[in-house]
Parts: sequence; C-alpha cells; structure tokens
Amino acid sequence: MNDMEPQHALPHGKAAAEINTVGDLRLWDASIDTNQLTIVAEQMLNSDPELPGVVVRHMGHLVALMSRKTLFGQLSRPLGRDIYLNRPVSEMLGTLERHPLTLPHEMSVAAAVENALSRPTALVYEPVLVRTPGQPHRILAVDLLLRVQSALLDSAIRAKDELLAEVQRTAAELRTTLVQFEQARDRLVQSEKMVALGQLVAGVAHEINTPIGVALTAATHLSERTQEFDKLVTEGQLRRSDLSAYTSVARQSTELLRFNIQRAAQLIQSFKQVAVDQASEQMRDFELSDYLEQLVTSLRPEARKLGHNLAVTCPEGIAMTAYPGALAQVLSNLISNALMHAYAPGTAGNVRVQVRDQGSTVAIMVEDDGAGIPAENLSRIYDPFFTTKRGSGGSGLGLHIVFNIVHETLKGEITCRSNQDEGTVFTVTLPRMVA
Repeated sequence: MNDMEPQHALPHGKAAAEINTVGDLRLWDASIDTNQLTIVAEQMLNSDPELPGVVVRHMGHLVALMSRKTLFGQLSRPLGRDIYLNRPVSEMLGTLERHPLTLPHEMSVAAAVENALSRPTALVYEPVLVRTPGQPHRILAVDLLLRVQSALLDSAIRAKDELLAEVQRTAAELRTTLVQFEQARDRLVQSEKMVALGQLVAGVAHEINTPIGVALTAATHLSERTQEFDKLVTEGQLRRSDLSAYTSVARQSTELLRFNIQRAAQLIQSFKQVAVDQASEQMRDFELSDYLEQLVTSLRPEARKLGHNLAVTCPEGIAMTAYPGALAQVLSNLISNALMHAYAPGTAGNVRVQVRDQGSTVAIMVEDDGAGIPAENLSRIYDPFFTTKRGSGGSGLGLHIVFNIVHETLKGEITCRSNQDEGTVFTVTLPRMVA
C-alpha cells in the first residue's frame, strides 16, 4: 500500500490499482433522526475518529448531512454545547448542509474528485454522499477520496515509467535485432554472390574447355608433323611435295590455334569483367547488349546440362551507368531460378532474356515456358525463406535478395506475371543511369 494511501481508505485491503469507482472505497453508514438529541451524533463521531459525518433523517428520509467539521464547529462556539447537545438535531438543521453532493456508486474516482472540488470553497472538504441502489445513502470522506486519487496518480505514474522503461528496453532489443538481421542479410547477399560467382566460374571453365581442347589438338598435330619434317631435312630426303604438305598443315594448325586461343581469350576477358563486377559493388558505364551476352554465356552450360535452351535478345547501343555486378546477380538468380524450378525433371524448356528500350529506362524480361507459379504463391515469392523446394536445395532467399537489389541498389522495380502451366515472366525495369 502506498504511504500516501489511508490505512482504511480501501475496503478489504485493496490496492490502489484495483480502485475504479467510488463504490470501491470505504463508505460509512451512520445516520441519526431529527428527533434524537445532538449528543448522540457527538458520541457517534467520538467513537470513530475517521467517521466524516452523520446522515440526518426525518421519518426515514434524508434531510441533511451533519459533517464532523460543522458539528464540532458549532459546539466550540460560546455556549454551543449548552445550546445544542441536549436538544433535538432538528434545531441544528439551519446550520447543516441540506442538499449535500450525492454521487452514484459507479462514478470514477477522478470524476468524483472533480465534482467534489467544484463546490463552493467552504464546502470543498465537506463529506459527500454515495447513492447505491437498494441501500441507504453512505458517507464518503473527501480527504480520503483525495488521498486515493493521489495514490492512483502515483500508481499511474509508476506504471507509465515502467511502461516507458519497457518500451525503451524493447526498442533497444529491436535495434539490436535489426542490426543483426541486416548483418545476416549482408552475409546472405555475399553468400548468394559467391554462389553466382561459382556458377560463373563453372560455366566459363566449361566453355573454355572446347577452344583450349581444339588448340591443344592442333598444337600436338603440328608438333608431330614438325618432328617428321625435321627428320626428312636431317636425312636429306625432303621433297617438294613434303614441304608443300608441311606448310599446308602448319597453316591450318596455326589458324586453328589462333582462332581458338582468341576465343578462349575472349571468354576469359568476359569472365574477368563479369567476375570483377559481381565481386565488387562499383558503378560503371557499360553497353547492355555485350554485357548480357557475356553473362548468358557463363550460364548456358548449366542450361544445356539440364536440357534447356537459353537465349538473349537485346538491341545494341543501350548505354548504361549502373552497377553491373548487382544486375548480373539479379539476372543470374532469375535465370537459375527458372532453370531449377520451372521444369519437371527430364523436361526441356526455353528460357529467354529480352530487353525493351524505353528511353530513360530499360525493361529486362526473363521468361520461361515452364510450369508457372500457383496464384496463391505469387504474393509471397519475395518473402524471405519462402520456397516450395525446401527439400531440394531451395533456400527461399534468391528472390528476396533480387527484390532488395532491384529496389535498393539499382533503383528499379520488379514485377512477376505467371499462370499455372503457362510459364512465368519477371520484368525488371531499371533507369539507364542510376542516380
């Protein structure tokens, strides 16, 4: 119980927080008839020092409220005791409050305080009556009412302070959680980048195998024919036809070497640029058509391995100033997503990357002719950890990361259109110059 709370202000040991209405407070049931002597009222008040007053009745009806202050004030006057004590209470009615403030028992403590304090100054601390259905009027001490109101205010302030402290603790926990989430997301983005880079390395390695293999075969063949040619020269058996045959082989072999080494060099250059872009987050100028061709080249081996065709169609001359690494990650994820999820095992399909020049923006569409996305899943595809391939290697993070990169890094938009068994189209709309 609060120190400001009167020991007997609350019934049945209630705490301030349990008090809502004046009916919850301690109320006194003390009354006297107008025919009784005033000394009886004095005795009642002396027997209970906390009793704030006595209800005065006439033939059972309320006629006035005799407060402790009023009675003892009259008795303390010269000859007051002689005049009133042994006379009927009716002779004191002129000094009593004939129309005391009466409150319904369901009135809140705050409203009761407001009503009590709105009376004339002389009556502010006089007791009030509480009306309870089916019971006689009871007396409520205003000073106790004020103390309870003070206790309630103290309790409310403590609750507010505790709530504020809890809110601050929760806010701090949320800030910590947000930082941890952002760090985890950054790690996941880096992880996705490394996965995409690994796919790029595997794709380029597969592509380079062909020209390097042809070049190695040509070099081996030329080496063998050169050894034969050297032997003929050493033994002095070289004929004009042998020289002609050797020069023909040398010309063909060097042409094959030049062409295939040049092709390998182009692939390596493409790989170096795309790899640098994906590993870094730097903005630079680039030509979109060439860049998309380099990117798709690295992804074709995976498509071929799964039996799918991967094609790109892009108008030439679209100059971009953006983050090519971020764009490569977005498109790699969308293409890989189509290759992994759009087709049933053993089913061949077509994945197309198409670009539409829209002036200050470009629309890049990644389209497949696969199974499509069920309508009930379309609204959730960008949610983190949402996947229908949980047991098949799907993490549910790819499209979530794609969405964030498109909106936050590339300052663009991404939409999805899909119908069951009719394929899916992701459209990424980007500014040609990222601000």
